[in-house]
Amino acid sequence: MGGGLLNKKIVIILLILTITITIGGSYAFWQITKSQTGDNVITSGCVDLTIDNQTNNIQLNNAYPTEDSEGQNLDPFTFTVTNHCNVKMDYEIGLEMLSDTNLESKYVKVLINEQGTSGSSKLLNSYDNESKIIIDGAKEGRILLEGKLEATTEEENPSKKDYELRLWLDNEAGNETMNKTFKSKIVLSGVVNTPKRSDEVCNGNEESGACTIAKLADEDITNLSYDETEENNLRYIGATPNNYIDIGDRDSSGGKILWRIIGVMNNMTVINEDDSETTGQSLVKIIRADSIGNWSWDSSAKSVNGGYGVNEWSQADLMTTLNTGAYWKKTSGQCYAGYSDAKVTCDFSSIGLTPTTKENIAKVKWNTGTFKSYDTSEWIANTTYKAERSEHNGKEICENNGGGDSCNDEVERKTTWDGFIGLMYPSDYGYAVGGSVRSECLTKTMYNWDESSTDCKGNDWLYDSSNYQWTITPVPVSSSALYVFYVRSDGRVGSDGAYGAYAVRSVAYLTPGTQIVVGKGTKDSPHTLKA
Repeated sequence: MGGGLLNKKIVIILLILTITITIGGSYAFWQITKSQTGDNVITSGCVDLTIDNQTNNIQLNNAYPTEDSEGQNLDPFTFTVTNHCNVKMDYEIGLEMLSDTNLESKYVKVLINEQGTSGSSKLLNSYDNESKIIIDGAKEGRILLEGKLEATTEEENPSKKDYELRLWLDNEAGNETMNKTFKSKIVLSGVVNTPKRSDEVCNGNEESGACTIAKLADEDITNLSYDETEENNLRYIGATPNNYIDIGDRDSSGGKILWRIIGVMNNMTVINEDDSETTGQSLVKIIRADSIGNWSWDSSAKSVNGGYGVNEWSQADLMTTLNTGAYWKKTSGQCYAGYSDAKVTCDFSSIGLTPTTKENIAKVKWNTGTFKSYDTSEWIANTTYKAERSEHNGKEICENNGGGDSCNDEVERKTTWDGFIGLMYPSDYGYAVGGSVRSECLTKTMYNWDESSTDCKGNDWLYDSSNYQWTITPVPVSSSALYVFYVRSDGRVGSDGAYGAYAVRSVAYLTPGTQIVVGKGTKDSPHTLKA
């Protein structure tokens, strides 16, 4: 996961403050001296926090227990905390007592405040001491102050704050403090507040479902990962991520029909009711947990391409079934299921989309491009993703090679399609791999994912050992215009004619305004949608 400076802590050990108290029969002397030790700047990448403008060496001669009203008017030690980076910085100013200190912190009074503001004095031992001791051998550490500095946008005008520090012996101190020594160091520690990746997705819309899932990814890098594509999409990965979601889909008996979250897809285009477009959207992409049956991608009833179907999604019979036909209407109808001119009854009256479900599904612009040529070595997740967004279509190569009976359709070819319900991409399958094999599998052609040497399919939740699953992407073949990518039950990504009857798992995008209520993400406790 990116954002390499996130929560990176830096430490600056700035000063030695030595307080020597020598007491005879009465209080006679209290002196504080200051000396610089080491560097006061630590820089790593854009981690650059400094203390500057140090003035007024603290000197208290012939000191005695002091009333707060007097101590608060002592000449202060002043300093400036400066952030030189273009990222926000959280910091702490602490005081750590060295090993040879024998004056207890309960006798030292402290006043620290930002210049121009008032503050109240406190006994040193009343400050928070929960912080980790930073200096080797220090016996006690106290956090005097916590602050934030905005990012610096102009080098000549850095983000900074000025502080004043005063120390004195508490008025209640008694003879038990005689001949004691107090030695300490002021410690400045900072944490780079690099924007989280979820900030890019949320972008002021904290209530959106996409933001909710992105925030989960800030903490969970086992089940969620960014794909590092140009759009930098967020995806659920691994064999069994907890990504089940109840979007209100119900069967005829009222039983839940669960979906699973593929991830958050960025830079999406939403098609509005008036056909206008809203671009640059981050949308939650979901897939039905179970297949709705084995159906042809396109029918063999067409008297083109040898009767094996056409690999153009905008004209496919399955597209019609999912978006305007029986599945969309939650009714029964006529569909194709394999190489046959005859239609068969497809009954979706129980498992079709409910009105509530359809209200939460966005009409979006889908990418339906493909590779320029047929080369299985290119079927790697990232190259497949780019091909899906290319201007190449499933007929281009056979047209350029003279066509033939399997390349004679006159269907207009497109590389985008506007609609509600589609299918997964081959790249969705590829990027869903997780576990220790993820890095290797993302560089391996999905055509060979059936190999046992590296268990890519076994670490991929979109894999189904019982079914061949259709995808939405056409395959370019020099002799035909009918092939489509599918995911085989052995784990390989392969291709077959559009007439084939394979498992269909409907895929959709939730509307931008849909809000998600986080559950456990399991079948028994899925994420849900906010009413």
